Amino acid sequence: MPKVSIIVPVYNVEKYLPKCLESLVNQTFKDIEIICVDDGATDGSADVLTSFAQKDDRIKIITKENGGLFSARHEGMKYINGDYTIFVDSDDWVCENLVEKCLAVAADDEPDIVVFGAYSVREKNGKVLCKRGGYDFSKIPRKYRGGRCFNKNDFKKDIFKFPPTAWSKMYRSEFLLKYNIRFQEIKNGEDQLFFIHSMLCADKIKVVEDNLYYYIKSRAGAITAVNKKTSLSPIYNVYEIEKLLENLGVEEKYKKFIIGKYFKKSLSWYTKASDEIEENFYNELLKLQKYLDEKYSGCWWSKFVIERRISYTKLKLKLLLAELLGVIK
Repeated sequence: MPKVSIIVPVYNVEKYLPKCLESLVNQTFKDIEIICVDDGATDGSADVLTSFAQKDDRIKIITKENGGLFSARHEGMKYINGDYTIFVDSDDWVCENLVEKCLAVAADDEPDIVVFGAYSVREKNGKVLCKRGGYDFSKIPRKYRGGRCFNKNDFKKDIFKFPPTAWSKMYRSEFLLKYNIRFQEIKNGEDQLFFIHSMLCADKIKVVEDNLYYYIKSRAGAITAVNKKTSLSPIYNVYEIEKLLENLGVEEKYKKFIIGKYFKKSLSWYTKASDEIEENFYNELLKLQKYLDEKYSGCWWSKFVIERRISYTKLKLKLLLAELLGVIK
């Protein structure tokens, strides 16, 4: 049995897939399996997978009808054989010592989660630009680094200082199974639910003080390609996150804190809503605000006036002012 299972959802990434797979088959730690889920790709992605699989028997190809990122990852999880699991998106790539470094950190404590940093990558005028962005390991507070093993009771309000993604971590496979941590059937934001669920269930977490992943922030045809300007998913995600927190038995004060963060995220997305959905987005935001106010009275969102067609800059200023006045805590 392999030590680490790496799940790669694949959809129309013929251009990017070779670099991704090269970074995986060339890992310095060799005892791995690479589970590639062809999510109904219509380009040459399947041929690329076959070519690599013929040269490396650690690559397993799973073929399914198109269902989106959550569906592809969920399918891949059915075939996990490794002690640990890592998710890699097929248009991204990783450092060749990713697995080795994660296992080295995990060696003494067998943590449920090992967190690592990532570089943000943008394509511009045919050039690939890498920089230290929001997923850089240095964004994680020092008190959680330096080889320290910590758990869900330690970070509390620092939870959002960790990368809120599925792919920036190595997970103990039995841990995912024990707590039934899976990707939910939503069009956008599946990483958020997976992130919250796993972090709030983990008894042991450790951090690799390095950026080991290269994340392409945007590209045409991405498996996660949902035009944020035409999607109401941020609003629906708040309901799903609230449901998850209730199922996990999260204390009321902490639940309000997390919900408040995602309500602010919905407000932010509203500022980018297209003309086609602006009115619908606005009305759904008001419904969400009313629902939360009735269920969690006295929270900051009940006093926040949602303006029609507010700009992102003005919204940020309003939220900042509310924080300074102690309305948002």
